[in-house]
Amino acid sequence: MEKIIHRYSAFFPRWCQAFGDHVPDPGGEGRAVEWLVGADCVGVIVLPEIRHLLMHELLGQHQPELEFRQRSVRLNRRDYDEVEVLGHPGYTALRELLLGSEAAHMFLTYHLIYPPGTRIITVSRKPPLGLLYKEMAPLPITVCE
Repeated sequence: MEKIIHRYSAFFPRWCQAFGDHVPDPGGEGRAVEWLVGADCVGVIVLPEIRHLLMHELLGQHQPELEFRQRSVRLNRRDYDEVEVLGHPGYTALRELLLGSEAAHMFLTYHLIYPPGTRIITVSRKPPLGLLYKEMAPLPITVCE
């Protein structure tokens, strides 16, 4: 199923809105990927070196090719199928959000309970605050059922 994700970048570097209430990922701090599941959004905190790569790929100027499968993700020409990450309920919640909503929005958020400077790559059913973010070119993705 083809979907469009609306992407946003902050007007000012390092500014972003709070993620909001979510279910913490038990043991997430000890892993390379930590999932946050909120009411209408799913976020992911990744190690800084991975985050820079993902932010460059997902929120950069070039439009990546992105495909969400049941147990793997393809970003451009690389397949990611790490069972520990993609078998997690957070990944399932992300796929369900993408499959179940008309529009999806991607932007960076933060939360006070995480260390300063932590950024959360967030996918939401609702757009972010217009005062903080400007819309970029949309991201077409494929979500396999």
